[in-house]
Amino acid sequence: MIKVGISGAETPVAGELLRLCQHHPDVEIVTAYAPEKAGLPVSSVHHGFIGEERILFTSNLDATALDAVFLIQGLYSDSDWVKLLADRPQLKLIIFPQALSEGMIDAFAPVYGLSEINRKPLVRGARVAVVPNPLASPLLIALYPLARHLMLSGDIRVDIETSADLLSDSSLRQAVAETSDMLQRIQTSFQGRIEFRPILSASDRTLRMKFSLPVSASLEEVMKLYDSIYDDHNFTYVVHHPVSQAEVEGTHKVIVSVSKSSAERLNIEIVADARMRGGAGEALHIMNLLFSLHEKTGLDLKSSAWSKNGDTIDKDYVGK
Repeated sequence: MIKVGISGAETPVAGELLRLCQHHPDVEIVTAYAPEKAGLPVSSVHHGFIGEERILFTSNLDATALDAVFLIQGLYSDSDWVKLLADRPQLKLIIFPQALSEGMIDAFAPVYGLSEINRKPLVRGARVAVVPNPLASPLLIALYPLARHLMLSGDIRVDIETSADLLSDSSLRQAVAETSDMLQRIQTSFQGRIEFRPILSASDRTLRMKFSLPVSASLEEVMKLYDSIYDDHNFTYVVHHPVSQAEVEGTHKVIVSVSKSSAERLNIEIVADARMRGGAGEALHIMNLLFSLHEKTGLDLKSSAWSKNGDTIDKDYVGK
């Protein structure tokens, strides 16, 4: 069993991650680190854990007793992490962006944990990985095949419909920085700007992105291009018709819809669950790859929390 600890265990993303870990066949939750909640059961904060009172919040996280740490909030100094990873060769560190420091980047050169781009580095000995931003993750999935074939040119303006917290200035800036950096690594000739045009959504979980860009290849050629890259990936699907956000809610899937409005213009629409992609699902996906497990382990289709008028509501996110 993979012995797991989570720092920032009282946060909403940790609630989702705890639920995923609880049902993962190869994971044992050892530490739910949240000093202000120490001694309380996780059910006091996160729904779905009544009857699981053995999982208590704690004020101590002993990484020497763990195989994997999900770092949602900062813990220890950079030098302490260097020593811990040196002393415990099996320890893996999965870092959320808000807990990533410049010192960690310099010390570990962590792998950017988007499997659709970096699956090989993740399964070939990586020990430290960073969870992508929830806006950057699906956008990079949609653009990566085009960048691989040097087909990006000019600025990319993206209409994005999602919840208010994901449309915060800090989240948007981080998404722009990550997306621009990765695209320029893949297609060095690309110097365009990424611009988000936010639209507030009633959904607390899902996102929809829409944009168009100049692509002269036919739709059939574009579909073949995407299929050649994603045909062996388990969570990315490319279609040529619009898809409801309900199709991805509560799952780790990203669905990319491609169409042509003219011979020279490609339209792209993306739907994803932003609490999974760039969140808890992405973190668990990274862990599976770091430990050489099948990437779908613990991430199969799961039911929604509960619904009213067709809209899924998760108590962890209401009012967030």
